[in-house]
Amino acid sequence: MKAAVVGDSVFISGFEMVGFEGFEAKSTSEVLETVKKIIKMDKYGLILVPERYTNATKEIRDTLAKEGKVVPTFSFLPDYTGIKGERVEELKRLISLALGVKLEL
Repeated sequence: MKAAVVGDSVFISGFEMVGFEGFEAKSTSEVLETVKKIIKMDKYGLILVPERYTNATKEIRDTLAKEGKVVPTFSFLPDYTGIKGERVEELKRLISLALGVKLEL
């Protein structure tokens, strides 16, 4: 399977140099539309997205999980806008839910 990267041209350019297929999207709505399109293609095992879109893509990822799909895997990385901590907060919520206690780090 292939790897895709979604984001603005600055974010995707480096990943394209190492073999990712880049999909330019400049706004939240464009990112969501592009991610849906990539999923429908059914040829990407990994979708890399800027961390600032963690919350925006949650519904799509939840739908895939409910359908029992483990592919594609989403990976979120900070971009030039800085580390937001959104993915870390999401992981803390999920771990807390699984353990039945609130996780504090």
